[in-house]
Amino acid sequence: MAVVAKVYIVRHGETDHNRQGIIQGQLDTPLNAAGVHQAELAADALENVPFGAAYSSDLQRARKTAEIILEKPPGLKLETMEALRERFMGDWQGGSVHDRGAPPPNLEPVAEFTARSAQWWGATIARHAQRKAAELSALRAASAQDSDGDAFEPVHILAVSHGGLIGTLVTNLIGSRKVHAAEGVTIGRCFNASISVIEIEEDGKGVLISYADTTHLDDDLVQDNADIQR
Repeated sequence: MAVVAKVYIVRHGETDHNRQGIIQGQLDTPLNAAGVHQAELAADALENVPFGAAYSSDLQRARKTAEIILEKPPGLKLETMEALRERFMGDWQGGSVHDRGAPPPNLEPVAEFTARSAQWWGATIARHAQRKAAELSALRAASAQDSDGDAFEPVHILAVSHGGLIGTLVTNLIGSRKVHAAEGVTIGRCFNASISVIEIEEDGKGVLISYADTTHLDDDLVQDNADIQR
């Protein structure tokens, strides 16, 4: 089964709020110096990937991370999307994780947050995969051979988002059996500027090749994410 799409899901670089344990949610906080450096290291790790599409949250910490990554292969337009924002944390936003009490009434419901990420995947990633699968079928028909064809190249897609959304998206994809984890791959903490990779095959099914990989990073990473409700 041929791979028709390869998705590189990157969490944004560090912010001061990450380091201080402050709940950000959809606050528009910038990268700090460490976060910029982390984004540059992610760019180095991905510099040889021939991206054909790029998406990010419209919040500046994710957008800037994506822009730094895309400096390596210049010319590709970045599409920013509200759908890739972190979960809206309501009245918790701007407060310390250590002072968090009962969930506020304006906290984005888990079901809506999960649906938002799933709808983004279906409207963007799944459609890219469908188009490439159709292209592969046309190449096979043209060559009259049951082979993948030397001319075929899967689409490589960059998606830069937030730790809560990435974890929710991947967990839901696996739970819905749209994606399965490769042997030895587990879902754990999603660190700043970590890279997760999903390969999508021509039948629409995906394989989680890696999750929250940080082997390209050399910083003292923030271990906990204040934007995840525990």
